[in-house]
Amino acid sequence: MVDVSLTKEYQVTLSRLQEIIPPMQQYFDDGNTLDISHRKQCLLKLQQAIEENTDAICEAIHKDFHKPKGEMMLTEILTTLAELKHFIDNIHQWTKAQSVSTNILLMPASSMIYRSPKGTVLIIAPWNYPFYLSMMPLISAVAAGNCVVLKPASETYHTSLIISQLVASVFDAKHVSVVTGEGKTTGEMLLDNFEFNHIFFTGSARVGRWIMSKAAEHLTPVTLELGGKSPSIIDKDYEVDRAAKKIVWGKFINAGQTCVCTDYVLVHKSQYQAFAQKCIHYIKMFFGEDPLQSEDYSYIINNTRFDRIATLMQEGEIIHGGRMDQSKRCIEPTLIVPHSLDTALMSEEIFGPLLPIITYEDKSEVLATIRKNRYPLSLYLFTNDASFKKYIFDKVEFGGGCEHTTVYHLGNPHLPFGGVQRSGMGSYHGKFGLDAFSNVKPVLNTAKWFDIPLLYQPYTSQKLSILKKLFKF
Repeated sequence: MVDVSLTKEYQVTLSRLQEIIPPMQQYFDDGNTLDISHRKQCLLKLQQAIEENTDAICEAIHKDFHKPKGEMMLTEILTTLAELKHFIDNIHQWTKAQSVSTNILLMPASSMIYRSPKGTVLIIAPWNYPFYLSMMPLISAVAAGNCVVLKPASETYHTSLIISQLVASVFDAKHVSVVTGEGKTTGEMLLDNFEFNHIFFTGSARVGRWIMSKAAEHLTPVTLELGGKSPSIIDKDYEVDRAAKKIVWGKFINAGQTCVCTDYVLVHKSQYQAFAQKCIHYIKMFFGEDPLQSEDYSYIINNTRFDRIATLMQEGEIIHGGRMDQSKRCIEPTLIVPHSLDTALMSEEIFGPLLPIITYEDKSEVLATIRKNRYPLSLYLFTNDASFKKYIFDKVEFGGGCEHTTVYHLGNPHLPFGGVQRSGMGSYHGKFGLDAFSNVKPVLNTAKWFDIPLLYQPYTSQKLSILKKLFKF
């Protein structure tokens, strides 16, 4: 068996990385990223570059997996530009030293929180939203004052290429550099040979565990944005037309290759037939009678994932859809009733255009089903009943979600985005992103002239009595 680390290709790639990454640390240590106005100028240049190259970015993503331009603008370009504007407008305020209260025992003193960049950070982006999920953490990391190694997904070759060109046109290579290559090989090379000050990963839980284990070798902090079985829950008295419209839109955008889309629906038994019919209605409205020919519908990213989804489709009764075109890697929106909750269809994140529908009669069944795949990344609740809402929100651990709609919570930069337990750790978007890539330094500034004799030994009974009273106060 050949040791890959000894191959010529490996050594050439490693040599290239050694030319890129160590100079970044020196660039950081020399203070080149500290000036807030410089960070803002970098974000402004990135904004301009994206606006000037929007058509080229869309063309690249379309080449990779036929994503419709309207969908690209909504989910990749406009959302990224909105995040950039949010940072540009607020970066000076967010990076200011923050004054906080000081308790009376420590007075006279003032208390401040300072934020400083972490250093050289690694961002590993996925393929499903290849531009958005590369740019969003990059914006946060640059705004926080870090140097960045960005590793986009190898599955989206054309998008990775334009990201490389875009970054090179905006940033000094010692500030931000893009590293391409097959994920497993390049990822191992990066984590085996270089020590980063933070690792940000978006992808599967399986790879997330591996990255966390590698980060532990250097006690490197991580942000892991993973996935999970995200449910949509429809209560017995809810308007199924609204629920179906919102669920179908959120589920089949990007052909279901979305970490926060509905992975399965829990609908009250009395609503099942009406809900299924409404879903069929909206699938036809959005994608036509033949979604395989629709220009508003994405393809599956590669043959391996196409074959996996085709296999999952065999684990339930198809009530609508199910047709495939392997030559285009296209699978039409499919409604399916699982044969069992113990199948791969109901235990693995689907990441494709299959929507399992499960009925329930009592809210305890909802909780039991969700807890078979505990800690979803998202949860979507359709109810008019405040007590049912409280039951779900109190009992279910989830990363984030919506009421009366799906997916929309990603669009609010004032909400943190992240998972819980198996669906991830850490959060970002807006100021939460800046905090994720910053070291927070609390500092107490005491008056030089003031000293408290009570603090010093020996601790007499009289001193302790006074201290107890002060702490009570």
